[in-house]
Amino acid sequence: MEKSQETKNILAVLATAFMSFVGILTETSLNVTFPTMMKQFGVSLDIVQWTTTGYLLMIAIIMICSSYLNERFTARELFIASCSGFIIGSFISAIAPDFPLLLLGRLISAFGAGLSIPLMFNLIVEIMPRPKWGLYMGIAGLVVAMAPTLGPAFGGAVNYYLNWRYIFIIVIIFAAIVFIAGVFVIKKYHGVKKNSFDWLGFIILAFAFITLTLGVNQISHGFKSWALWGLLISSFVLFYIFTMWSKKSQRRLLDLEVFKQPAFVYGALAYFLLQFINIGTSFVLPNYVQIVGQQSSLIGGLILVPGSIIAGLLNPLFGSIYDRVGAKIPLYLGGILMTTSCLLFALFGLDLTIMMLIIFYGILMLGHRMAFSNTMAEALKLQSGHLRADATAVCQTSQQLAGSVGTTIMASIMAIWQNKGGASYASLTAQGSQAAFYFTFALGIIILFCYFKMFDLEKVIVQ
Repeated sequence: MEKSQETKNILAVLATAFMSFVGILTETSLNVTFPTMMKQFGVSLDIVQWTTTGYLLMIAIIMICSSYLNERFTARELFIASCSGFIIGSFISAIAPDFPLLLLGRLISAFGAGLSIPLMFNLIVEIMPRPKWGLYMGIAGLVVAMAPTLGPAFGGAVNYYLNWRYIFIIVIIFAAIVFIAGVFVIKKYHGVKKNSFDWLGFIILAFAFITLTLGVNQISHGFKSWALWGLLISSFVLFYIFTMWSKKSQRRLLDLEVFKQPAFVYGALAYFLLQFINIGTSFVLPNYVQIVGQQSSLIGGLILVPGSIIAGLLNPLFGSIYDRVGAKIPLYLGGILMTTSCLLFALFGLDLTIMMLIIFYGILMLGHRMAFSNTMAEALKLQSGHLRADATAVCQTSQQLAGSVGTTIMASIMAIWQNKGGASYASLTAQGSQAAFYFTFALGIIILFCYFKMFDLEKVIVQ
């Protein structure tokens, strides 16, 4: 590849990465403003969290189509649609007079974010040399990985000094700059295939995601809730119907052939759980600091900054380690660090100091950055060329669904304790947070098991 062409390709990837950055930034920037919004709109925590949950759910639904969209449209067309949707939705959110309109704006802006994130990873796989995938995914991951953990600091500072509406105004300006720069470097990299879209399959899968998210949101009402089990059963039935329909349909949506590779399934599951812990923790901590620690929204956001910056800057290094020595060291070490951090949060959950929060979260972020992009790179490596776009769609959809479900479950776990009574609201919130951290510790153990199974199955593939 010529040096000038490689430079243009890097700029194209970075343009989509920065667009993904502003999209992901707003995932968590609102978390720290929830106490303020709850008072302003007169809604509870399990309602206001839908500004994040609904946003991530919509991204997941859009990402279902990413493999089809990658074939049907050029990268330039997808980039323009992504920026436009995000800017329009953010503008609606900025001027929203009530909570329903705010949520509508979030869903529209999620459409744009849902297009940009898979576009970035598809470009890396398509236009970058295979031996450097780890490095380039690390570079792109540096931009994107900073967003969900810088979000609370950004949101907290803006909410403290200005107003939460300025969060959207600022990201609109940033997105407009990225849009103007990106249209000059992003080109058409492959031919367009005008395949028929599987609308029925899309609707079935979208409703499966929606019922799953609504179902887990009922956990706060107890495990005896008919709505909980009714929605979860409906979701699993819809997933089964989609599987059966996909075998018969001649139209293009998602090639389920990717799930015939067991090693990939374990890798994708680990990828899902890594993001679940990441987004779930970034939801719990700012609320813990404000409700339990009686600190401001600014402090609630700033506690996440040191670990986020240090781990984020090391992201390309972790990608290079993967390229040089393989996946085992960064994946196992990253998984162990995350699991250890979750255990520390749980053990000290009733009385976490600011310094404890900063240190424990820093350990969590180091582990997450070490494992996250490299897990996806290893999972994609296991798929043949024609299935990599579908495998990318599966991983990116699962990432956003993990964020949506993770926020919902963590909020529900906290709500169970908050609704118990018999103690102060702050004390009950601390107990709920501790229970949530024990849950993430269990998920960390599952991640390590997934890595063990994935590497074990890889030996069979090589033989």
